[in-house]
Amino acid sequence: MRKFLTGVCVCIVLAVLTTFLFCSMSSAEEASSVETEQAGNQELQQAEEIGKKEKIEENRSIEAGYQKHRRDQETEEEEEEEPTEGTPILSRLPVEKVTLGGYIDLDYDYYEVSDVSDKNSGSSSDLGLGSVELELRVFFNKWVKAKTKITADDVGKKDGDEKIKVDEAFFTMKCPYIPTYFVGGYRDLPFGVFEDRLITGTIIEDLYEIQEVGATLGFDPDFYGLDISFTVYRGQDIIENLEDYGTHEYSPDREEDDDVSSFIANVTLEPVEDKFIMSVFFDSEPGDGRRNLTMGSAFTLDVWKFSFDGEYITALQREDGENGEENKESAWVAGLAFRPVESVPLELVVRYEDFDNDQQGNQDEILDDRYVAGFSYKFLKWATFFFEYDYLNYEKERGSDAADHVNTFHFRIGLAF
Repeated sequence: MRKFLTGVCVCIVLAVLTTFLFCSMSSAEEASSVETEQAGNQELQQAEEIGKKEKIEENRSIEAGYQKHRRDQETEEEEEEEPTEGTPILSRLPVEKVTLGGYIDLDYDYYEVSDVSDKNSGSSSDLGLGSVELELRVFFNKWVKAKTKITADDVGKKDGDEKIKVDEAFFTMKCPYIPTYFVGGYRDLPFGVFEDRLITGTIIEDLYEIQEVGATLGFDPDFYGLDISFTVYRGQDIIENLEDYGTHEYSPDREEDDDVSSFIANVTLEPVEDKFIMSVFFDSEPGDGRRNLTMGSAFTLDVWKFSFDGEYITALQREDGENGEENKESAWVAGLAFRPVESVPLELVVRYEDFDNDQQGNQDEILDDRYVAGFSYKFLKWATFFFEYDYLNYEKERGSDAADHVNTFHFRIGLAF
C-alpha cells in the first residue's frame, strides 16, 4: 500500500509539471507570433508611406540620414557596453518586476510564572526582536512568479534561536488557458488558516502547522472564490508537533516512513465576496502501524465593523502512543475583532482557544484553554503597535507543584517596509 501511494504521488507530480510546461511553451509561441505579425504590419505601412512617386534625391537623402543614424546608434551601443556606476542591473533581467520587502518586530514580554512546572518560580520578562524578515519577490510575467523569504526569530531573547533561516522559497505557475495553478517549493502548506490578529499564534498553529517542501496542484475557477487544491509532501509534521508539545509520546521501537506519501486536500469558498470565506482541509501522514489522519475547517465573517473568526481541527485517526492507546486530540479557536472608527486604524481583539488531548486524567504543563485580549493600532503607514494579554489555564496532576494558570503581557512595535 505504501509503494502504491508513493507511485501515485510521483505520477501526479510528473503530470502536473508536464501540463504546465506545455502551457508555458504554448503561451510563449503565441506571444512570439503576435510580435511577428505586428512587425510585418509596421513594415507594410512604412512601404506604403514612402510610395512609388518619391524622387531619387529624397531617397538618397533618406539613405544618408539612415547611415548617420546607424553610426550614432553604434556609438551609443559601445558607450552602453562600458561599465557605468549605478546601472540598474535588475532591469537587464528577463522579468517584469522585482520587489524587496520585510519587517522588524520589537517585543517586550512579561510572564507571571517563568517556569510552568514550578508555580513558585517567580515572574520573568524579556526584550528582543520577535522576528526579522526579508522577502524577495520576482514576477517573470503574469503567469509565473517566485518568492524567497529569510527570517531570524527571537533575536536577543532568552533561549531564542537567532540563526538566519530560509522561511519560504517557492514558485507559482498559472496556466493561461484553464483555471489551474501549480506551486512548488518550501513554504507553509495549505492546511489550516491560523488567524490570530495579535502577537502570539494560536494553539492550533503550534500543533498543526506544516512547513515542508511540497508540490500543489490547484483549480481556481472564477466562481465564488472557489479554490480546490491537492498537495503532496514528505514528512510527519503533525505527530511530531504533538510530541514536541508534550501531548503525544512515541511508542517504543517506533518506525518512521521517509517516502513521499503525505498529502493534503483543501477546498476554499467565498460565498459573499469580501464578507464571508470558509475552508475545509484534510491531511494524511504515515504513522507507526496506521496513518495519522487530521481534518479541520475555518471561516471568517465580516459584518459592519466586526470580524468573526473560527477554526476547528480534530484527529480522525492516530498511531498508538507510549500508553498503547489511540488519543484523538482536538482544538478550536473563536475570535472577534472590532474596528470602532473607520478613519482610525485601530482594531480591538478578543479570542478564546480550547484544547482536548483525549487522555484520561490531568498532565502537568498541558494547556487546557486560553483567553486573549488586546488591540493593534497603526500609528504610521509603516508602523503598528500591538498589545496583548493572555490568561492560560493548564492541566495539573494531583499534588504537583506545577502552575495551573499563568498571566502574560505582550507589547510589540512592528515596522514593515
